[in-house]
Amino acid sequence: MPSPTPRGYTTFPSSADLFYFCTTSSTSEEDLNIHYAPPSKSSLKIGVLIFGNDQIQLMDLAVIDLLAKIGRNRISRLNASDVACDEAVDELDIRYVNESGEGSFAITSGARMPVTNSFEDAPKFDILVIPGSFSASELSVSATTFLASQSSSSEMTAIFCVSSGILRLAQSGVLYQKRATGPPSLLRLLRQRYPDTLWQNSAWTRHDHLWSSTSAISALEMVAAWMREYFWDRSEAVRCALTAAGISPLDEDEERL
Repeated sequence: MPSPTPRGYTTFPSSADLFYFCTTSSTSEEDLNIHYAPPSKSSLKIGVLIFGNDQIQLMDLAVIDLLAKIGRNRISRLNASDVACDEAVDELDIRYVNESGEGSFAITSGARMPVTNSFEDAPKFDILVIPGSFSASELSVSATTFLASQSSSSEMTAIFCVSSGILRLAQSGVLYQKRATGPPSLLRLLRQRYPDTLWQNSAWTRHDHLWSSTSAISALEMVAAWMREYFWDRSEAVRCALTAAGISPLDEDEERL
């Protein structure tokens, strides 16, 4: 039986920790080493990065639609419960960014999408999505600078690399000694060119705020895992959004394993 898809790196107390928690005379959060996740933001800026003039696969942009489903405008159309509507994210500001900030970019299936920002005038994003492309050309200096700046920003919550989009992040140097994965057809090349990255043989993986996937399909499960983790305080909204996208709740996944 194949191993289940990884769902992040949630850790549980060891036996020694549990013994200490039960026997210590102090119940302060500091002594118990208890850390709480901060509440999720009620508005998020999402940047979709486009490099060069190559086509972007339409499937790679599905993760954008999945993220958008937790927004108030989308949930209100899903016949959601009052609780889910109350928990919905107020605003999702989605920008499409390339070097010039002008024109549009080509998507497979004959579609095009307008560009909204350049690397120079883009805001600090909470989330970056790097879709795959069919080009292996080197990044420009401005693109490398943009990725390094955004990745190190205190505002950055997650960077999602979809399939071959991981090549762009590797070229920027951000993946030094970080876990990552990519399409099976590219992994051998990636290991040769970027030996200091910890390349994984898994459908998706993460290292801190850097998330990567082998395909557009596994990217949906990857983003779903992030949504469950990040929006811990909006669980009903997450359940509604993922159910609408056809992604099973965790309890249903576990019943099938």
